[in-house]
Amino acid sequence: MVISTASGHTNPQPTVDTKVPLVSNQLTDGTEQQNGPMNCEERAVRVVRRELVLDRTAEPNALPFVLQGYVAWIGRVALDPIKLQYTARDFVLSHFGDGDESRWIVGLIANIGSRIGSMEFVGGEPNLMLSMLQAAVRRRLGSTSSKRAALAKALNSAIEAMLIHFHASPLSETVTLRQEAAPIFRQLYSASPGAPIDLYSLIQHPCLWHYAFIDILFGVATDMPTLFRYEVSFPSHQHSTTYQGSQGDGIIQWLHGIPNQLLFVFAYMKLMRGDGLTPNDDTVASLERTIHELPPFDGSSSNRFVSVIRSVVQECWKQAALIYLYMAVCGDSSATPRVKEACKRYMRLLNSTQPGRLPDEHLVLTLQLVSPAAQRQRDRAVIKQRALGLYTRDRTHRETTLFLFVMDDVWTRADTEDRPVMWSDVAVSQKRILGA
Repeated sequence: MVISTASGHTNPQPTVDTKVPLVSNQLTDGTEQQNGPMNCEERAVRVVRRELVLDRTAEPNALPFVLQGYVAWIGRVALDPIKLQYTARDFVLSHFGDGDESRWIVGLIANIGSRIGSMEFVGGEPNLMLSMLQAAVRRRLGSTSSKRAALAKALNSAIEAMLIHFHASPLSETVTLRQEAAPIFRQLYSASPGAPIDLYSLIQHPCLWHYAFIDILFGVATDMPTLFRYEVSFPSHQHSTTYQGSQGDGIIQWLHGIPNQLLFVFAYMKLMRGDGLTPNDDTVASLERTIHELPPFDGSSSNRFVSVIRSVVQECWKQAALIYLYMAVCGDSSATPRVKEACKRYMRLLNSTQPGRLPDEHLVLTLQLVSPAAQRQRDRAVIKQRALGLYTRDRTHRETTLFLFVMDDVWTRADTEDRPVMWSDVAVSQKRILGA
């Protein structure tokens, strides 16, 4: 089943504003740029800008500034920016040379991204640019041609804009782009309308794989249906070659810290939960084994601190996946031994790191998934401190404050009724607090 993606919205139609510079000449490092590994961004800048051939007809210096701004953004947001340096360069060059609208979008992404976390951003100045970016991307999604190259660039623009909005805007902006990009994702998938999406086939197509990641993780975190039904099985025989090929890291892990194999696991668990299926012991054991046996993060940094943090992020995701399996899929309460053990391991990992943008920015969704399992008051206090710290530090991740309101309601109701938390409590509190 494919959930309807027709939005009924009218795409806003502002034109490119030539008075707004593509990228500020004053690129900022952010208030807490990578907590130390500045060498990652500096190396990425050198690689991206090497051997560039500038278009003589382009606005002088526009391309170098866009490249520098976009790399600053990737240096901030990616868990392993060095692994993404060539992807970043190709993205900018491809979109910068694809006409005014495409150049405008990539310029806005670079401009906004380079400012996120800065004092200028905290002051609220980029709000106009965020609106411009949303309007331009929606317009492109609504007017793109039937050519695959144009469709892919439109979807890529939407994915990049969603990443910006996840850090800087209300959740509704990301939701809108996710819905309006869905028809293009379906066209690029090249299957009959209404057919399930073979998740294994997407791993060789980074753009489609990244959109599927957003759709699946959004569904998992919000407990809402995904826009598409994803076909995935455990253990896999039909797709064994493809699945084995996913054992290495990839763009999702370099950017977000989540291994490819873990997305397969989340997709399968989300499918079971959506179908109302309770897994048998063999299925649970297979999923547990897959999660436990995930290979360690193969990062590019020689900095020991960065390497440790990246490993912590992956281990935290593994514990979050186990809690989702036990509570959301199997129906366990927060008081069951296996839930308590996974929560204890997660909190031990979290407490082994200092609060800060790295690693907390890569753990936002795990905090949301783990919080229903937190029974001890001190664990709940740490979760609130780490989630709220991202917003109070530089006014990013504003939606984390709403998630904390929801979880406070969940915890208060369960404590008042003298019972453990159930996963269904989250949906009840979301409706009470958010009306959703």
